[in-house]
Amino acid sequence: MRNHLANQEIRVANFLVIGNKRSASSWLNVNLLEHPEIFMTSRGGKVLKGVNFFNRDYGKGVQFYAEYFKGAGNEKRLGEVEHSYFWDDLVPERIYKTLGVIPLLITLRQPVERAYSHFQRRRRDLPKGDHLSYDFETAFRMAIEEGLSEASWGYYGRQFKKYLEWFPVETFHIVRYEHVINKPVETLSQVYRFLDVNPDYVSSSINKTRTPATNVPVGTRNIVNKIWYSSRPVIFLRRGLRRVGFKNVTKYRPFSPPPLEIALKKKLTAEFFDEDIRLLSDISGNDFSSWLSESM
Repeated sequence: MRNHLANQEIRVANFLVIGNKRSASSWLNVNLLEHPEIFMTSRGGKVLKGVNFFNRDYGKGVQFYAEYFKGAGNEKRLGEVEHSYFWDDLVPERIYKTLGVIPLLITLRQPVERAYSHFQRRRRDLPKGDHLSYDFETAFRMAIEEGLSEASWGYYGRQFKKYLEWFPVETFHIVRYEHVINKPVETLSQVYRFLDVNPDYVSSSINKTRTPATNVPVGTRNIVNKIWYSSRPVIFLRRGLRRVGFKNVTKYRPFSPPPLEIALKKKLTAEFFDEDIRLLSDISGNDFSSWLSESM
């Protein structure tokens, strides 16, 4: 695969994970990071997920981007993970003109499931924010109307088509959330093979929590949620604990969102995503028919 910087003495990414939020991208990031042949973006010795160069800092130039890879040694692959790269229409051309045709990984999840998880995450961080205060269906419809990422980031086919204007389809490897959950070893091995690194490497992070639930414990009333999990003081306390090293407070580990009702998932999928799912299947060469409303 051609890289526009191949003949220059500068080290930047030679693969990217370009999406998608709430679809196991963090799980993928830590497992890529652990592979001895892969280096992921960092600064000052700290691992960074999402440096936002191609969407936010592109005008600062490639030398600025190279700073995130200064810690690289003899690794075969250098990469980064950034969700917004998949959704910014300016990014595909910028990646192509800067890095050439490189491997691109995309993490995807059934779009209504992904939206539900995204909403729950947002509600944890901003429990009183505008549309987040409504029930999921109302909030989802408001987000669609306003073009907010919680819902609009489910149109994968539409966005994938824009990338195909610059990159051949074989450039992409799609990591499906359900495969991460159901067969993580095989899924990760396929990713390593796609990146042409040792596919048999066994990561110690392979069975770590993948895209954890969020803020709503099953069977608990809303007022209890807000007091014991989503209230501002508790959020600040939890952030403070994380800063000093307590990253997994066991009090919150059993928490999970109430189940997404199948009827509602089917309704929203049929109304908003079926056509786009079919488009994604057609142009990617992957079968996503299990995501369609008719398959539920």
